[in-house]
Amino acid sequence: MNLTPSDYIQILAACIYGAALFYTIVTFRRTKRLDQITLSNTIFGELRQLDRELAKMPSGVEYDSARIEVYIRILNTLDYLSFLVNEKVISDKSMITYMKPDLIGYYGETLVQKILKDERNSHLYQQFKKLYQKIKMD
Repeated sequence: MNLTPSDYIQILAACIYGAALFYTIVTFRRTKRLDQITLSNTIFGELRQLDRELAKMPSGVEYDSARIEVYIRILNTLDYLSFLVNEKVISDKSMITYMKPDLIGYYGETLVQKILKDERNSHLYQQFKKLYQKIKMD
């Protein structure tokens, strides 16, 4: 079987299309990972800011309501992060593993000790509770 110059051109074009498709897939995966990193970095930056705000707050009973407001903002941020992880918008396993100790700490120290001690709040932060149960099992 003899190949004509036209056959060689078709083979070359198919190889070029294959390489372009491979490059597109690799680029898409990198972009998706970068988007996840950017999103989680923004959320953790907000959490760091809220932690600083909480640390600057003077101790005393008269500041309890202000502290509760900051705890609620922290938990709202964590609930949003949990929603993104639960819905697989953030799906990078190594990133979730990296966040795991912080999430467990926030769950125990902020949600359980500060907010859930009041029974009226037991229905709040369902996404965060769901994520906590999932990462606790891992």
